[in-house]
Amino acid sequence: MAENGFTSQMGDWTMANWHRFDNREAMVTALKSVISDRLSAAVATGRRASWAVSGGSTPAPLFQAMRNGLLPWGSIDVALVDERWVPLDHPRSNEAFVAANLQGGEAAAVTIAGMKTDHAVAVEAATAVNLRYSRLVQPFDSILLGLGPDGHTASLFPGAEGLEAAFDPAAETCVALKAVRSEVTGDEIERMSLSAAAIARAPHVTLMITGAEKKQVLEEALQPNSDLPVGRLHKMKPFDIYWAP
Repeated sequence: MAENGFTSQMGDWTMANWHRFDNREAMVTALKSVISDRLSAAVATGRRASWAVSGGSTPAPLFQAMRNGLLPWGSIDVALVDERWVPLDHPRSNEAFVAANLQGGEAAAVTIAGMKTDHAVAVEAATAVNLRYSRLVQPFDSILLGLGPDGHTASLFPGAEGLEAAFDPAAETCVALKAVRSEVTGDEIERMSLSAAAIARAPHVTLMITGAEKKQVLEEALQPNSDLPVGRLHKMKPFDIYWAP
C-alpha cells in the first residue's frame, strides 16, 4: 500500500514530507492530480499559470500523462528549471526533451519557455534569459525538480562555478553555472538554471525521484551536516518528495 503523504523523521533529520508509492504509475497519477489542480486554480483567478519543469528520463511518464489532461493549456506557460548549453537539436537538450514529451495531445497549445540562446557560453546569456523569464508569472505556480546521484538538483552541482551566487537569497531568477566535469555532467558543463531563491519563492515545489539509489542520496542530503545542493535547497524551501521504487 502506498504511503501517500507519509511524513518521516530520522534521528535529528529535518522533517521532510515524503509521498511514497509502490510503483511509478501510482506516483505519476498523484503528481498529475496535484500539479493539475495547482495550474487550474491559478488560471481560474483570471491569469496565466506557470509551471517550471526539469528534464531527464524520470519525469517523461508524467509529461506524457499531463498532455492528455483536460487543463486550460492555452493559458499555461511551461518553463525549464535548467538547461545544458547545447542547441535544440542536441540529444541532451532539456527543452527539446520536454517539448517532445509534453507538447502534444490536449497540451498542443502549451507554450514552452526555454533557456538556450545563441550566446557562446551561459554566463553571457544570463541577462537575456532573465528578460525572457520576466515575462512569465512569478513566482512559478509549481516547480518540478529532479535529483542527480551526486546530490544536484536543477543545475545546482556540487562545487560548480557560480553555485554560491545561485544560493544567494537576492539572486536573479536565472543564473549561469559551470559544473565540474564528471560522469553525471558529461561534456555539458555550461549550464543555465533557476536560482535557489527563485525556487524557494514558489508556493509549490515537488521533487520526483525513483529507485533506491536516489532515495539514499536524498536521505543523506537531508541530514543537518550535509552540504549537498539538494539538501541546502530543502533548508531554504522544504519541498514535497515523491518517490517510487
